[in-house]
Amino acid sequence: MPRVVTVRALSNYWKIYLFVLPSVLLVALFSYYPAVSAMFHAFYRWNGEDINYFIGDRNFHRLLGNYWPWIAVYVLFYATLISSAKDNLLSRLLLLASGILSPLIAIAVLLKAELAFSKIFGFSPASVGILVTGAVLAGILYASILIKCDRDDANKRAYSLMPLGLFILFLIRSLGFDTVFAGIVSILILGIILWMPRLSAKFPNLSTIRSFQSFTALSFCFWALASHGGGDVILWSGFGVISILIAFNVVKMIPSILTAVVINRLKSEKMNYFYRVLFVIPMIIPGMVYLLLWKFFFEPNIGIFNQILSSCGIMDALIWLDVKLDWGGVFKAGVQPVWLGNESLVIPAFIIWGFPWVGVVGVLIYLAGLQQIDKSVYEAADIDGAGPIQKFFNIELPLILTQVRINMVLMIIGTIQSYSFVLILFGTDGGPNGKLMIPGLYMFRSAFREGYAGYACAIGLILFFFILLLTEFNNRYLKVDK
Repeated sequence: MPRVVTVRALSNYWKIYLFVLPSVLLVALFSYYPAVSAMFHAFYRWNGEDINYFIGDRNFHRLLGNYWPWIAVYVLFYATLISSAKDNLLSRLLLLASGILSPLIAIAVLLKAELAFSKIFGFSPASVGILVTGAVLAGILYASILIKCDRDDANKRAYSLMPLGLFILFLIRSLGFDTVFAGIVSILILGIILWMPRLSAKFPNLSTIRSFQSFTALSFCFWALASHGGGDVILWSGFGVISILIAFNVVKMIPSILTAVVINRLKSEKMNYFYRVLFVIPMIIPGMVYLLLWKFFFEPNIGIFNQILSSCGIMDALIWLDVKLDWGGVFKAGVQPVWLGNESLVIPAFIIWGFPWVGVVGVLIYLAGLQQIDKSVYEAADIDGAGPIQKFFNIELPLILTQVRINMVLMIIGTIQSYSFVLILFGTDGGPNGKLMIPGLYMFRSAFREGYAGYACAIGLILFFFILLLTEFNNRYLKVDK
């Protein structure tokens, strides 16, 4: 057991701490000092060399526009996140402020940017169609809830908020308001309902529902500030790309988990060891070789990907969908799509990249967790008649959630920070029409191509706060209870 050393007893143990002092000094010198220096130079016009003078908050004004709403929403988000697990007056006040105040800020931003209304404002025959469509979809959703839930299911009222919110969205949209604006207003109305004493008393798990509404409202507020708050358009469009990549990277974790489970279930120890070795071998392949192979894979004329799509008939289906959904001629008959040269296709290409998405390191980490599960747990499951799927959801997945959470945190941090992949493929231009100008690449270009190292430090500081927020959110809501 670790022993607590008090301040008075420190004089008896100070020699032991001399052993860790060199490590502490090295970490401070090579990690904390550059970080503090970056924070310092974020307030300077600095080119990394001779130009270095104080400009105050000008870099942050350029990045965020009016940064005071950003600070207020960020602090509110973080405070709500920390206190949401508690059920006291402070946590309820923060949830109320997040659920009501943040959508009002988002609405004010969109109204100021004159983006609240569609091109045609007012009630028209098209509005009737929108309203009827919303009523039908909300009715189908509500009917499915009634079918799924039992009569005595207390959560039925909570589930009914989904079709209600959907109908409100279509109702506001039918009056001529913009779709996103209508979505924010519907979130606000649902928040008001959740805080009305007589109505909210009927909902079970009220704190959880309020938390979900509050964080959804805060996310919309972040989007409104980023898109229309007057900040750097290039940076925030890059955050939009990063959000898409993070969402799909979460999905890409599933094949690694399933592969690790299949290998762990092999009864032959020799085959188990053989497959583990097979997954280690790709780690010795240089990353540049891997990148060039996939670049050739997407080559339009002789690449394998277009040939597979053509031979399977998928290309014909994509051409048909292009005409029906008006994709702008991305897929044309007789023309091979340029996946890495078309701004409409480069993000889908990066999502497909690495298929079937079985990460070597991820599989080995999950295998290490699975091998710690005692065999008696599986024997008890066999006695109870549990099948393979029940074993996965009730035994294996819950017991490797620690590894899943670690991988997810590392994935989110790596996705936000990484840019080398895009830099090698497309240079500092960020791909076709700058579609992949992600924040890390934009920071690199600002510092080393344009000579605005202080501006790059400000971008890095913003990345730090967003990574901190996402990591805290992950740790709070992806809990491990074995």
